[in-house]
Amino acid sequence: MSAADFLVASKRCEIQGLTSFLALGELVSAIGALVHALQRERGASNMYLASGGQDYQDRWQAIQKQVDRETANFHQTLSRANAELGVFSGGARLFSRIASAVHLLTGIAVLRGQVLSRKLALTKVTDAYSQVIQSLLGVVFETADAASDPAISRGLVALFNFMQGKELAGQERALGSAGFAARKFTSEQTTRLQHLVESQERCFEVFAQFADERSLRLWSELGSAAIMPELRGLRALAARGGSPGDESLADRWFRIATERIDAMHDIEQKLQLALKQLCQVQLSEARQLLDCNQIALEELDRQQDPDNTVFLVPVSAADANSSVTEQPPVGRSMMELLQFQARRLQEMGAELDAAKSALEERKVLERAKLILMKHRGLNEDEAYRALRQAAMNQSRRLIDVARSVIEMADVLQP
Repeated sequence: MSAADFLVASKRCEIQGLTSFLALGELVSAIGALVHALQRERGASNMYLASGGQDYQDRWQAIQKQVDRETANFHQTLSRANAELGVFSGGARLFSRIASAVHLLTGIAVLRGQVLSRKLALTKVTDAYSQVIQSLLGVVFETADAASDPAISRGLVALFNFMQGKELAGQERALGSAGFAARKFTSEQTTRLQHLVESQERCFEVFAQFADERSLRLWSELGSAAIMPELRGLRALAARGGSPGDESLADRWFRIATERIDAMHDIEQKLQLALKQLCQVQLSEARQLLDCNQIALEELDRQQDPDNTVFLVPVSAADANSSVTEQPPVGRSMMELLQFQARRLQEMGAELDAAKSALEERKVLERAKLILMKHRGLNEDEAYRALRQAAMNQSRRLIDVARSVIEMADVLQP
């Protein structure tokens, strides 16, 4: 086989990866719809329990039907995408995340029965729903981590962080509903609410680094929406321990928080659509580049002189906003074409590293929290606060403190 054959093989690998991501994009969209339905069910179940079983039962049971529909769609989409799941270097991790999500989804029916009979504490119910949701978001994370195209990786990093921020907003809605329904917030609840707000802000900051202009504009519009001043006012009230005299606060909080989360879901759907369109554009460009190289191969066969072959040199597809409409013929030797391909891959690698750094930092932070939880007996919120306090005391970045915790744990390993 000649060098040109391997160049064509390289392009075919790229096309296979893009084709797979187009299929996985459908799975990510199905996960987004299912997560949103589960967030609604969690919120309604919290209101049902907080009211002592007097309110929200009809709404909660209606939402259950939507969750069941989205669960069925998730399984169907998963079956269609199954053939594409094992082609990535992180395929084993992706399969593991999917297995966890599928398993936890089977427990929803039991959880519903426990909620209906009010056998579980409200915090346990919230945690159970949140665990299922986090397992689904883990699939999105692994999909983003497996992306090899810089533009697609950026889109997935933006989408994952937005979905994670939205999930934290859902947890805030659930916790706030419980506190306002009880007409008071414990110190533990107020601390948890503060952590949820701060964690949302971190997720949306990363989202803003990688999102497209349209998504950023929509997010900015939501930030200045009419509901936001009232939401901030209710947050401040919760931070002070709540108001024991106003029975309507729980309903107001739930309505406003839900309106915000629904608006986030609209942005999330647009992010998913933009990602799908991006995959289609990148795939179309890659196929055009393959056609270009195949024409060059035919010319090579005719001339039998690799050093003087005329190649159709492709336009780089690294720019996510570009669309290849024509391929101008430019004379190139084999060595020049190899150098062109090497530069292109190097540029793509640099762009990919920038997108993946956000995912890598999340991995480091999560690992550091797990170490503190294990060795110091902390819960997740306490572990994060310990890291943040250490960063403030030492005037260091949070991620640098997290890396130090991991390094120290590795040193202390027996």
